[in-house]
Amino acid sequence: MILQVLLAEKAGFCSGVRRAFHIAEEASRADGSWCTLGPLVHNDGVIRYFEEKGIKAVNYISDVDTGVIIRTHGVSPEIIREAEEKGCPIQDATCPLVKRVHAVAELLRGEGYDIVVFGDMDHPEVKGIMGWCDNKATVIANPDEAREYTGLKKLGIISQTTKDEKDFYAVVSALLLKSQEIRVFNTICSATRQRQESARVLCQEVDLMLVIGDQNSSNTQTLTRECQQTGVKTWQIQSAQDLKPEYLAGVNRVGITAGASTPDWIIKEVLDRMTEFDDGAPQEQNQENLAQETPVQENSANEESFAKMEAEMADIATPEKGDVIKGIVVQVLDDEVMVNVGGKSEGIIPLREMSFKDVNSAKELVKIGDELEVLVLKWDDDGTILLSKKKVDSKRAMDKLEEGFQEGSLLEGTVVGSVKGGLLVDVGVVAFLPASHVEDGYVKNLDEYIGKTYKFKIIEFNRHKKRGSQIVLSRKQLVEEQRSKLKEQFWASIEEGQTIKGRVKRIVDYGAFIDLGGFEGLLHVSEMDHVRISHPSNILNEGDEIDIYILALDREKQRVSLSRKKLLKSPWEIVLEKYSEGDIIGGKVVRIAPFGAFVEIEPGVDGLVHISQLANRRVEKPQDVVTVNQEVQVKILSIDPEEKRIGLSIKEVVTEADDQEVQDFLDKQDQSPEEQTENGDDNSNNIEKEDQQ
Repeated sequence: MILQVLLAEKAGFCSGVRRAFHIAEEASRADGSWCTLGPLVHNDGVIRYFEEKGIKAVNYISDVDTGVIIRTHGVSPEIIREAEEKGCPIQDATCPLVKRVHAVAELLRGEGYDIVVFGDMDHPEVKGIMGWCDNKATVIANPDEAREYTGLKKLGIISQTTKDEKDFYAVVSALLLKSQEIRVFNTICSATRQRQESARVLCQEVDLMLVIGDQNSSNTQTLTRECQQTGVKTWQIQSAQDLKPEYLAGVNRVGITAGASTPDWIIKEVLDRMTEFDDGAPQEQNQENLAQETPVQENSANEESFAKMEAEMADIATPEKGDVIKGIVVQVLDDEVMVNVGGKSEGIIPLREMSFKDVNSAKELVKIGDELEVLVLKWDDDGTILLSKKKVDSKRAMDKLEEGFQEGSLLEGTVVGSVKGGLLVDVGVVAFLPASHVEDGYVKNLDEYIGKTYKFKIIEFNRHKKRGSQIVLSRKQLVEEQRSKLKEQFWASIEEGQTIKGRVKRIVDYGAFIDLGGFEGLLHVSEMDHVRISHPSNILNEGDEIDIYILALDREKQRVSLSRKKLLKSPWEIVLEKYSEGDIIGGKVVRIAPFGAFVEIEPGVDGLVHISQLANRRVEKPQDVVTVNQEVQVKILSIDPEEKRIGLSIKEVVTEADDQEVQDFLDKQDQSPEEQTENGDDNSNNIEKEDQQ
C-alpha cells in the first residue's frame, strides 16, 4: 500500500524568521565578525548552520566583542544601549511583529496602564517585552493565573506572539471583570495562527500528524497541542533522524506541518525520509520483496506524490529582490495590503506601491482573495517583504505602449490631472499631453478635460528617460482628421432655415463662435436677442449648448450666418399675448418728451403716456409729474400692433382708484353699525374721513 504524505498549506519559516535568516546570511558574507545574542531562532539546525559560517550564539552582551545580531525574539532597550556603549555594530533581526508588541507595551506604560503579558516568563521574547515597559508588567501563563490576578483601575493586555489565540482570549475573558478600563491588543503572530488553522484542517484528512520543530520552540509546541486536540495521532520531531518506523505502523495518510522557526531543508529531509517507508517498514530492509510485491504503477504514483511534495517545498523559497511573484491578498487596510506570496510567506504592499492613481484607500483597488502579481522591492526595515504592484503594472504597460509606439497605433487614455504646460493622462502609466497637442487650436481651460477619455497617439517614447515624461502624447492630428470629416458631413447636410444644436466655443466682444459639429459659425451680437445686448457674455457662456438658426450660407467662402434671435419671440409678440386694452400694469419711465413720458412695459417695448394722461390736473411739463427710472402704474388705453404703438394713462389709474374708494365709502353707508364693526370700521372713522375730504 502506498503511503500518502500531505504537506500543510502553511508550514515552516514565517516572514520574520526568514528575514532574520537573511540578515544573518548577509552578515556571514560581510567583513568583520558577528555573533547572535542568544539563539537566532529556536532551532538547533539553524544554529549549527550559522556556527559553520562563523556566527555563534552568546548569552550575555558582556561576552560580545564583535558585531551583534539581535535575534528574532527581540531584546530590551537596555541591552541595545549596552551594545552601543561597547561600540558593537548591531544588526537588528527582531521580528517586526515582536517590535510592534514592544511599541504597544511602551505605549501602555506611558499612558499609565498596568500591563498583563500572556506568555511564558522564561521565554526570551517575553523578557524582551518586559524591558520595553520598565519590567512593570505581570506575566500570566494561563486562564487559572488570570483568575487569581488582582484587578487594577486601568489594565492593558498583550501577548507573546507565538501563543495560542484561543488561550489568549480565555485569559482575556478571565480578566474582563478585573478592571474598570481594559485595552486588549491581540499581538499573536498571524503566521502562528495560520499554521495552526492549516494544521487543524489537515488533521481531518490524515491518520497521523508529524510536527517538525525544535523542542524549545514555543510556536511548535503550540502547534503540536493543536494537532493533538483534534484527536489525531501526533508526533513532534526535530529532524528526519527522529522519525521512527513504528510511528507509521498501520498508517495510510500522513500529514506534515512545521513550526515557524523550522527551515526548509529540515522539512525536505523529512519528506525524503518518508519515501523510505511503506506500511511502517524501512524500504531498504526489504528491497527484494518490495520489488516483487509492489506494482510498477504504485511506485510511479509514489514518485509522483513525492514530486508534488518537492514542488510544494519549492514554494517555500525566499523571494529575492527584483523577483516578480504571484500572491493572494489576505488583508486589506487603508494604507497597505498584506499578500501571501510563495505559499509560505507574507509581504506588504504600501498604498503608494499599489497604483499610480491617487486613491485614499487600498480598499478601492483590491479585496481579500484577489490574486496579484507583485515585484519584490526589499526586506523592509520592519521585517516584512516590501512589495510593489505598481511597478509590475507599469512594466507591463510600458511594454505594451512601446509596441504601440513602434507600430504607430492609437491608444485610449483618461485625463487624470493638469500641470504646467499640459495634462496628465492615464494610459496604464502616467503620460504627458502638451497643451499644444490637446486640440487643433488654443485651449483656454485645460481643467475641463480632466476625467474625460480620449484616443491618443504616442509622439515620444523613452522608458529610460530620467527627467521629464517618458511618454508624450498627442491628439492634435486626430482632432484635425476628425474635424475634416465632420466638416465634409456638415456642408453636405446643412441648409438655410435649419435649426440645429451648437456649442458656444468662444466669446468675443462682437459675438460668439458656435461649434456646429465639424464647423464653426459666428453668431453676431445683433442676432442674439431682440433687445440690445451690451456684451455676449451677459447671456451666453463658453460651453453652453444652444439651438441656433441658419440665416445664410456662403459655400464658396465657407461662411455661415447664424441667429438666435430668429428662434425667440419678439417683444411685441409677448406683449400681444400678455396684455389687453384696459389692463392696469406696472412699468418704468425710460425717457421724457415735451408731449409726455415713455414707459417700458416689456424689454424692447415702450408705451406713451401723453401729457394729458399724466394727472387729473393741467400739467405744464411731464417732469413735474414723473422722472426717468420711476416705477409707475399705467392703464393700457390702446394697442396698435401694425404701427407698434401703445397708449398708456397714469391719470386713468388714479381716477379708477378714487372712484373705487368713493364706491367703497358709499357701500359702507348702507351697512348697520354692527356690520361696519364686523368690517373693521365705525362711524368715527367715517366722520374722520369726511373731515379729511
